[in-house]
Amino acid sequence: MNNATPVSGQSLVVPSKVFSSKKINVTLDDHNYLIWHQQVYLIIKTNRLLRFIDPKITAPSQYVSRDGIVSINLEFELFEEQDGALATWLLSTVSPGVLSHLIGLSTASAIWETLHRLYSGKTTTRLMSFRRMLHSQKKGDLSMRDYLVKIKSVCDNLASCGEVILEHKHITAVLNGLPADFDSVIIVITTSSSSYDYNFVSSILLDADARQSQFGEPITASAHLTTQQGSSYVTPQSTPSSQSTT
Repeated sequence: MNNATPVSGQSLVVPSKVFSSKKINVTLDDHNYLIWHQQVYLIIKTNRLLRFIDPKITAPSQYVSRDGIVSINLEFELFEEQDGALATWLLSTVSPGVLSHLIGLSTASAIWETLHRLYSGKTTTRLMSFRRMLHSQKKGDLSMRDYLVKIKSVCDNLASCGEVILEHKHITAVLNGLPADFDSVIIVITTSSSSYDYNFVSSILLDADARQSQFGEPITASAHLTTQQGSSYVTPQSTPSSQSTT
């Protein structure tokens, strides 16, 4: 038994040429499904075309009979035209590697559902992997700059999976991976009555690391903090930041 619901009363068709101007910032590959999904979904929603990616919706009957005369159903033709335009546009938003999984699919809903099945599981696996990476990163022999870049990269990858890391979580991940040499810096940052933002914390760490590397000075945050506080530095409260993502 077919539980699909036919579409009727279609009056608005977004032509193929209109979709040619609907550009998105990413092309779907194996690593950016959630970002792609958000942008494409919003475009489809804005154009009031969500019914075309709903697998429960079917096209109207191809023919209608009136007074014993069978003719082509205008609603069917409108549906086919719109569905074809949307399906063609969806195919244009994916990379060649992804396109190979969609060969033979001719409707927007079939394309949409296939991509969902293909990538929803992969996204969950990637998300778990990046979570583990974030909490297991260690500075080791990396320079402070490379270490901070590595942590930020993991946060960015989490963001690409749809998980935004709050700024204080980003800072915590950075501090947790530092060696014992930085204990004095960590104490200053974590016990301060001020709520330091990520940029300020990274600046403290870079300064402390540079002083130790260049001059052999003990790793401490006191000099940097004194300089910043003498300049009436004001630190904002922890908020979601562009460079951080849980």
